[in-house]
Amino acid sequence: MDILFLKPPSEFESFVKEFWIWREVNANELPWIIPSYECEMVFHFGEPPIVETESGERFRLPKSHLVGPQTRRWRVLSESPLHLVSIRFYVAGLYTLFSKQGSVLKNQFPEMPTNERLVSILQNSNGEKTSVVEEKIVEALTEYLRSYPGKSTDIPAYLRFALLELTNPKTSINPLAKKLGITRKQLERKFQEVVGLNPSEYRSVHRVLSLVRNPEHYQTTNPNLRLTDLAHNFEYTDQSHFSNDFKRNSGSIPKDWFAEYEKMSHFYKHGPGEE
Repeated sequence: MDILFLKPPSEFESFVKEFWIWREVNANELPWIIPSYECEMVFHFGEPPIVETESGERFRLPKSHLVGPQTRRWRVLSESPLHLVSIRFYVAGLYTLFSKQGSVLKNQFPEMPTNERLVSILQNSNGEKTSVVEEKIVEALTEYLRSYPGKSTDIPAYLRFALLELTNPKTSINPLAKKLGITRKQLERKFQEVVGLNPSEYRSVHRVLSLVRNPEHYQTTNPNLRLTDLAHNFEYTDQSHFSNDFKRNSGSIPKDWFAEYEKMSHFYKHGPGEE
């Protein structure tokens, strides 16, 4: 299994978190994918896989597709190794770059045009140095973003402020809306439009993503980890609140999740520029 993280060019670094390359990735070595506000553009090489949602719904993904913001868990089912290239966006990145509304993409995997240049690069990469292929992939993905249909849209300043404030789990929605000079309903409507999640969902998902993406929170790398400390550090009122909120988003209780490092490490152990 080989999962690489590549840094996007500077012109997109405020909107794109990273480029991914997956080679020979076995689906049974991957975790359930938990709810997220980060969208993706995914290009499969070989037959695209079937995915299963937490409700048991199964369907095959398009060859090239978006991954919208998700409020449900889902997993990849595939007997063959996965080969794909992906563009991962920061929250509201698709909205800012292309006016793609989160409310329309929510829990969807819509088909999008194939990246022909990317296909050509991968089909003709035999014998080339890995670094050269990666450079060509970054160039192809950058060109794809430059030519992708849609227009840029500014996010209102009050929403940017709300996005930042709600990364603090202690932030309450009603006082935040009052501080912004709008009603809670107006805040929720704009959040749904831009992000695809309401403010409460965004706050909860952000907290759980922050928990699961830090290697230090796993017993494999931190054998002295105490879940009560995690609950306290992430502003949960008590252990029961921590367990219930975590299970609602991940499907697992914290004790089981943080004992399972290897599957998660494929996603979150190394980001661009990290060792």
